[in-house]
Amino acid sequence: MRRRAFGFLAVALISATALAAGVATVEGKTYQPTLSQEGKELKLLGAGLREKWFVDVYVMAAYSESGSCATADIVAKDEPKYLRMDLLRDVSAEKMADTIGGSFEEHMPANASEKLKAQRKTFEGYFKDECTEGTVLEFFYLPGTGTLMKQNGKQLGPVLDGFDFARVLWDIYFGKETCCEDMKIDILKHCRGK
Repeated sequence: MRRRAFGFLAVALISATALAAGVATVEGKTYQPTLSQEGKELKLLGAGLREKWFVDVYVMAAYSESGSCATADIVAKDEPKYLRMDLLRDVSAEKMADTIGGSFEEHMPANASEKLKAQRKTFEGYFKDECTEGTVLEFFYLPGTGTLMKQNGKQLGPVLDGFDFARVLWDIYFGKETCCEDMKIDILKHCRGK
């Protein structure tokens, strides 16, 4: 009993140390407090688990240059931002395209430009390879350039330029009508702010 209590205490101390250091670990996936993308240093907002019908689907980590925890800033601030998804189960390319495309459609503004509508279709078309367990999807937005997407380190297609695309993408996960409220709460519960 004493050994079990000591083991629990050791795990609790390790978790507290990791949290104090700004490291986030979810489902065995660890995310550092800062990372560099295209010469920009980004701060970890947090990481959370996406579950659907009691099945673990992926872990998402979110970063931004300011590190602001305000959801309005996370969605609408025109600054370098980065999302990383680590898949915990197999998802077909078709299912991934349908799910992300559907979410994108739901979050587009009523007066969406033809350019944004075309970008949504282009985005859906990027998912050609199966997303097996362990697949890493990355979405990096750089002001003045646009959103770059990668699957397992390979660029999925041309950069989708402009801030409108990035705003909709981030609204899916951090907006008022998010697809993933529990994951959003998980990501932001330890956000340290500026």
